[in-house]
Parts: sequence; C-alpha cells; structure tokens
Amino acid sequence: MARTVLVLTATGTTGSATVKALADRGASVRAATRDPARADFPHGVTAVAWSYDDPATWASALAGVDALYLAIPPFRPDEAELGAAIVDAAKAAGVRRIVKLSAAGVENNPASGHRRIELAVEASGSEWVHLRPSFFAENFSESYGGSIKSEGAIYLPAGKGKSGFVTASDIGEVAAVALLGDTTGEAWTLTGPESLDHDEVAELFTRELGRPVRFVDVPPEAFADGLRNSGADENVVGSLDALYGFVRAGWTGGLTDTVERVLGRKPRSLGEWIHEHASAWS
Repeated sequence: MARTVLVLTATGTTGSATVKALADRGASVRAATRDPARADFPHGVTAVAWSYDDPATWASALAGVDALYLAIPPFRPDEAELGAAIVDAAKAAGVRRIVKLSAAGVENNPASGHRRIELAVEASGSEWVHLRPSFFAENFSESYGGSIKSEGAIYLPAGKGKSGFVTASDIGEVAAVALLGDTTGEAWTLTGPESLDHDEVAELFTRELGRPVRFVDVPPEAFADGLRNSGADENVVGSLDALYGFVRAGWTGGLTDTVERVLGRKPRSLGEWIHEHASAWS
C-alpha cells in the first residue's frame, strides 16, 4: 500500500529537499505551508494548510497520513513544547512513523529542544528515525551569502573548529528513505565527506568562484553585538553563540558514513556544492 507522507517546513531548506526527493520516488506527498494557494511544489505534490501558531490547522493536514517529516522553524523559544504538541497530534491522527529533523550532537545535551522532541517521539509509540545533520552547506548562501558576494568574506566566530558540512539535497534524500522505509528506532548523524575549518571553506570558495574569499574569525562578543544590531532577539543570539562555541571547542568536526550507507553513494562535498551553485555569489 502506498504511504502518504506529510512534510513540515515544506518550503524551507531541508523540507523542500525532502518534498523533491519524495516526489522523485513517486510517493504520495503532502507539503505543509501557510498559504497553499501560493505554493509552488513539484507535480503531484498536494499543498495543505499548516500554521505552527494555529493548532486548528493540524488535524486536517495529518488526517490519513502514514509518515511525518517533523521539523520546527529555527530559534523558536517554544520549540520543545511545540514539537511535543505536534507529536501528540500525529499520534491522535494515527500517524505510524515520524522522522524528526534534529541536529548532530543533541544526544549529549538533554536540555536541547531537539533532544526533548526526540524523547517525545520515542515515547509516542510511533516508528521513528532521528536525522541529526551537521552544518548545512546552504548556510553559505542563505545566511552568509551576502558578505561572500559583496566583500569576499565569511564573518563567523568559528575559530579553527571543523565541521562536516552536509547538503540539504542529501538530507532530503536520506529523509525520503527514512520516511518510506521500515527502519525504526535509529538516530542517523549526517555529514558530508570532509571535516573542514572555515579557512579551508574560504579556500574552496576561492577555487570554485575564481576570486579571493577569506575567512574572518569574529570575536564572539562582536558577533553577538552584530546580531543584535541587525535586529536578532536574545534567543537567536544565545542559540548562535552556543552553537559556534561548540564549533570552536572542536565538537562539530566528526564524520559519519551514514549518507553513503543509506543512499549507496558518497555525500556531495562542499566544493561540489559551491561549484553547482556558483551563481548564488555572482
């Protein structure tokens, strides 16, 4: 029997990649979005109304769904409570499988919103797989692309810490396998093929774009002040400060073979991704 999948954050970085990967596999896909009338999804994908701030929209979106891609928009102060409420709604709707988008290393941080949602999923009685990706390659286009384009510079408080950058398309393909498969009770840490510090990242940009790109190691206090000056609230400032503290401490550089094991091919490298998306910084 065909499995119906509901994808949350369907217009976001990993959600849109998951929708595409599911559609490519011929799955029955519902894509959750605030405004279905304006949605632009692949052929055959059904847009359904969903608002994280209006639980009244959840039941109809979840009705008849077999598997749920559970992702919460970043930096919400109510992340854990919201995630647990969605898990409850999914259970009430009869959803059998939940694939939770989490983050690498959350198993070591019981206070993390991601980990608290993971525990709610595990306690729900559903089949489950947690996806714990390292840093997204897309951060360099969506979050830091402006300074790369205009100044040839990456400004971050990352020190010499390394990360195993992974592409959203690989995350989406792994998510599709988890949503359509039968594996349950596993947490998959997802990385790219290389552990890179940001000087090495800048060298990749220099090579692939054919012009100089440098990394500027910003002091954490100055980075936090810059976020505040740009209008970020303290939840965002605190979250990013902690995240890059982990990077500087060397906690984000580990690699796994999970993408290759699940997909039967090596993950895309950051250099390949930059080459494919070079127009983003032109």
